[in-house]
Amino acid sequence: MAAPEAAAEEPGTPTGPTQKGRGVHGQYVYALVFSHPKQETVARLNLKTPADFSKTSFRTLVLQCHAAHGVDLVETACFQELHENGAPHLNLLVRASAQFRWLKPAEELRRHGVRVDYAQHIQSWADGVTYFQVASEHKPWAGLDHNPEQWVKEGQPVPLQEYLPKRWRQEGFVRTTRLSHLSFFDLCQKHELFTTDQLWAKATELSAAGDRGLLAYLLDNDGEAQFTKVLKAASAKERVRRAGLTREALLEEFVQKRACSCETEGLCYALMKDLLQRNNLDGQLQYDVLGALRAGRLKKRNVCLVGDANCGKSFLFKGLAEVFATYQRPEGGTHQLEELLGKELVLLNDFEYDEAAKAWMPWQYFKNFLEGCSVSVAVPKSRGGNQDFKGTAPVLLTAPQEVTLKRYGKEVVSEKRQMDSRVLYHYLTYSIPDEDRKEVARCCGHCTARLYLEGKTAPAALLATSGPAESGAEPAPKRRRTVAECVGKLKELKELLDCGALCEAEFADLKAKLLRGE
Repeated sequence: MAAPEAAAEEPGTPTGPTQKGRGVHGQYVYALVFSHPKQETVARLNLKTPADFSKTSFRTLVLQCHAAHGVDLVETACFQELHENGAPHLNLLVRASAQFRWLKPAEELRRHGVRVDYAQHIQSWADGVTYFQVASEHKPWAGLDHNPEQWVKEGQPVPLQEYLPKRWRQEGFVRTTRLSHLSFFDLCQKHELFTTDQLWAKATELSAAGDRGLLAYLLDNDGEAQFTKVLKAASAKERVRRAGLTREALLEEFVQKRACSCETEGLCYALMKDLLQRNNLDGQLQYDVLGALRAGRLKKRNVCLVGDANCGKSFLFKGLAEVFATYQRPEGGTHQLEELLGKELVLLNDFEYDEAAKAWMPWQYFKNFLEGCSVSVAVPKSRGGNQDFKGTAPVLLTAPQEVTLKRYGKEVVSEKRQMDSRVLYHYLTYSIPDEDRKEVARCCGHCTARLYLEGKTAPAALLATSGPAESGAEPAPKRRRTVAECVGKLKELKELLDCGALCEAEFADLKAKLLRGE
């Protein structure tokens, strides 16, 4: 049955169609549903159950309670059905001589210890006969009451079968009902459908089994657009929860709750650490990537790994796509930015600003995007129309060379300088020999999150007071900074904070270390 008008505060309160609003005069026909309450509810509220009545005695009580409030019932049909747990239910279809509202008769029944609900989706006698006498995918033929008790105030009742089309009267006939949008949502949730391929596969599977409701819904409606709404509704709670967490917190949560997916535990982590160490980036890359995740899209916060083929650029970033809802540029198409909406991370792999990139995002827009400005996103009207992306999702890139704009085959130097102020480059110079290459079927999100959480510890270079010691020389003993030197360093850190090169968390961390003399 349909959901009640409002959630009942007291388990004994009846429910049914709306009783309020201008022009609501009630109905001529209602279907009373007398379900079997739980035993503890029966004892607590002193209720009666369907087992306490026959079809005739139940109908007699209903007639009495409606008459007590001036409702003249002229026809009824009583059906007994069994619930899945075997408990009997009584359903009574009633028709009155005039429209009436159900609440007062229902309360009168409640005073006799009988709690009934008035079905919301049955508004005519034919609706009720169809629901109680014709099998559907939700109500099998064997579960119907094929010997209902009919009663009329005057004359002889018309057999219920006369209200049905001939083919609906055949034994074993199953009526396929049209799915409503809410039923479509429930079906997608029930079968755990997350992709359009899964959706169509399930529709054809159910159709082959005789249930063509889902297939008819997809063919009669813009099924994929409705499915997009289903996915949005189903994931809304999780998106809201994640939006309340920092990206750093999401990294920590992933490490805590998700196990390593490597064939050998920790393999990806070990390979990434080795790669960073061979390129003298261990510590620095983790620090910069974590800083980008903390700060989002800002100048000098967009981290780009530059290197030739077979140097592991993509390997260092791809695992983050398991941790965050990630946008990766599609191969062509007319709405390439649509998937950007709602994403937590932007990963541009093997990026070059070529003709395809120009079609994806014009150079000026791309520069604005990298410094945190909103970007207009083209979206079909069927999916809500054009929108602005205002998210703070940080941008990580891998590229064979630094990002440049070329006109007539020549690099535009002024534009290159502007891009350099937006992108923080790291260079991978170590090429992995063929004999040392290890094939990893899937970049492990757990290992990747674990690696970049190491960025909480700032590299020593940020607080170094002098250059690196000459090769072979003994490291000079640390000298405690003077007050003037500490003040100078603090000013430098404050300038980095003000220009966006440091976020508040990084500034606080470095300030604490400086004051501790580290």
